[in-house]
Amino acid sequence: MTPYRLKNGDIQKKYAQTASCLKPKDFKKVYDTVQAIVAEKERAATVTYDQLHSRYKTASKQDYLQGFITEAENELIPLGTGYDVDSNMIKCAAYFWVMNAVDVRIWRVGSTA
Repeated sequence: MTPYRLKNGDIQKKYAQTASCLKPKDFKKVYDTVQAIVAEKERAATVTYDQLHSRYKTASKQDYLQGFITEAENELIPLGTGYDVDSNMIKCAAYFWVMNAVDVRIWRVGSTA
């Protein structure tokens, strides 16, 4: 993939989509989810689920979704990510994974919602 690398070592999005073997629509959904995880993780020193629910206006669904979020955390930890269950990365990954899975449309990458 060397010819497709950008000058900073990143791979262009269109080539990453092709290499992923995902349909463009599915790739965009995954890409947007990962972008949201990284952006949110970097936004605050400490991330809480209350903050995420408040920021992305999912507080009314918080009680319903918490069980799914806990399940997502439990699935992420054994993957050997190197992150603690209380880390921002795990919290953001679990939150956005669940929102994506239940098809809650809550964010646009880069939004200040």
